[in-house]
Amino acid sequence: MTSFPDVVLGLPEHAERLDLPFGTFFVRLAGERTGGAMSAVQTILEPGAIGAAPHVHHGHEEYFLITAGAVSFELADRTQTVGEGGAVAVPRGQAHGFRNEGDVPAELIMLFMPGGYENYFRDVARAAEDGQAVTPGLLTQLRSRYQTTPWP
Repeated sequence: MTSFPDVVLGLPEHAERLDLPFGTFFVRLAGERTGGAMSAVQTILEPGAIGAAPHVHHGHEEYFLITAGAVSFELADRTQTVGEGGAVAVPRGQAHGFRNEGDVPAELIMLFMPGGYENYFRDVARAAEDGQAVTPGLLTQLRSRYQTTPWP
């Protein structure tokens, strides 16, 4: 089991802001600060935004805490909308995608265990900043660096 190197404070003023084509992401706790044990990313999805097309993580679990609005989760066997105060746990190997189908912004906290998947969001931000078109193909390519594949 990975252990934390020391107490880590993820203060709001220290959050790393990533402006992505599909939302604003704030890296609250990066894996490099937790000894790789976990990472936490806050996300704001505007109405109609797709947070992630359906995909499967093979190297980590992902947990969602909905803090405002509602988020629709596309799962292997159903689509389920989860509102403010709700939570979703996605074990590795399980297909999922999510979007804001509402008419107000949705906010959520994503936890990754072990940490490291926040680097995918950093990669997307760098690609966008470099003028690359953020296409489904590019997202698939970037996700593959983090043991993540499209579904179906």
